[in-house]
Amino acid sequence: MAGCECGSYDRFDMGPVCCSLDRKLCEERLVDVESACRVWWDESHGVARNDWQRGSVCTLQEAQAVTSATSDLGRGAVPVLVDMRYLSKAERAAREHFTGVDARATAVALLVASAVSKVVANFMIGLHRMPVPTRMFTEETAALAWLGTHRE
Repeated sequence: MAGCECGSYDRFDMGPVCCSLDRKLCEERLVDVESACRVWWDESHGVARNDWQRGSVCTLQEAQAVTSATSDLGRGAVPVLVDMRYLSKAERAAREHFTGVDARATAVALLVASAVSKVVANFMIGLHRMPVPTRMFTEETAALAWLGTHRE
């Protein structure tokens, strides 16, 4: 996994991710766990982003890795945009992990598109008490605007 000086890195191992501010690349290794989710800091919107890879399954190990990687961005509690449009399944243990009391976010926007991602999002929002404000969106711009109201 390649990383950038801003703290973003590519969890898909598809090459370096660069900072939107200065485009400088670095080779810092931040996390050794393979993941189906790219976790990175979106400087232009002031949010942490979790982008799930097409067809990925979120296991408890993946959920723990994503939570840890988001924390490793070093920004403290921040708004998080979870792009789960391509997520095919989130196991029960993973959903329970994300809804735990150890919140590392100020708010969570779940970006959905497919019927599967909508079902997963509804399970997370409807069946579990979320520790922070959480909403489901089909439009990224609306999700980012809502998250903008939840910065500390």
